[in-house]
Amino acid sequence: LVPQMPEKVQYLLRFSFPLVKELCKKTAVEKFIGGRPGYDKEMLFGWLLIKKVTNWDYRTIASMAGVSHPTLIRANILFLKNHIYEKVMIQLVKRAYKKGLIKGTYVAMDSSFVHTFSKEGEPGSEGWNEFKEGYGFKLHLLIDCETKFPIALCITNGLANDMTLAIPLLKKARPWLSKTGYVLADKGYDWGDLVNWIVKNLHAKAGIPIKKHKRGKNYTWEGSFRNFQQKAKGRTLKKSIYNRRTAVERVFSVLKRTYHLGKEETRGILNFAKNVYLTLICYMLKLFDIANSN
Repeated sequence: LVPQMPEKVQYLLRFSFPLVKELCKKTAVEKFIGGRPGYDKEMLFGWLLIKKVTNWDYRTIASMAGVSHPTLIRANILFLKNHIYEKVMIQLVKRAYKKGLIKGTYVAMDSSFVHTFSKEGEPGSEGWNEFKEGYGFKLHLLIDCETKFPIALCITNGLANDMTLAIPLLKKARPWLSKTGYVLADKGYDWGDLVNWIVKNLHAKAGIPIKKHKRGKNYTWEGSFRNFQQKAKGRTLKKSIYNRRTAVERVFSVLKRTYHLGKEETRGILNFAKNVYLTLICYMLKLFDIANSN
């Protein structure tokens, strides 16, 4: 009996990635030097995506692809080192923007912590995160709230402050935020400089709740009210708008539950970055499939 491939595997096998082939093309000098021709990088890229959606081990995927498992591992390293993953993701974002999958009226950002498998400090996961009770990494993500399509990401150690990554994240996504009306985030992003940047550079409003501070000895109701008024400038406090922020939490849930992010027994931030890019590319391709079927 020959088992049929899962539908998600068949779906990825139908895809082609000409950009990968173009970016991995040998230079004239490399062709002159010679050496082994190597495997088709576009084919290896597709099988790495299949490994991600199935969570099968390297040896199983390599056997199905007809290559050795070190070949797949080396290809994974090559795609990250040469920024192939990053460029493919940017191409998908551009295509999504043209197809209307990035509307930009409401965008939301948040971060998600993933534990390192080694359970100890290592390059990229230095410092114990007391809240998460472990060492690990963070994925900072900006998405379109209506379509749940990823727009930009940052990858850091598990102690990185969400607030300080917000502006770099928005700068990455700025070419696709020309129609943005609201930038939504939780209280961890309550920072005056961030609100001012959103208003000045995106001409949008920040849907970020204002933190409540403890009452000190010199507390007065009038002073507290003036402080609130000052902080409320450039923000929307409508709950109906802020509630759209939960879209980014649902995206993280799908990435972890459906695409196994955080279950790969990852050590080191570079390996985490490979998993993040493969996860997001698979997720984005699925959104394109849903959009085409509607």
